Amino acid sequence: MERLNLNVPKGVRKRLRAMAKQSGRTEAEVARALLVDAVERARREEIFRQFAASYTPERRARDLAILRAFEQLDAETR
Repeated sequence: MERLNLNVPKGVRKRLRAMAKQSGRTEAEVARALLVDAVERARREEIFRQFAASYTPERRARDLAILRAFEQLDAETR
């Protein structure tokens, strides 16, 4: 673990304290969990953005062909 000193608005701190009290954890534990989750969500969102930006007509055609092939396999196994 590494230490991070962070200033937050008064209202955020108040909500953080309430969340910590309700969950029976410390403010630091709740803040850490929230921050780790937010960073992971932001990382995944960036990956999705990059994928969407790279989506070309050729890629779309390939994906549709793959989808049709899976649907055909599914129909044949019924």
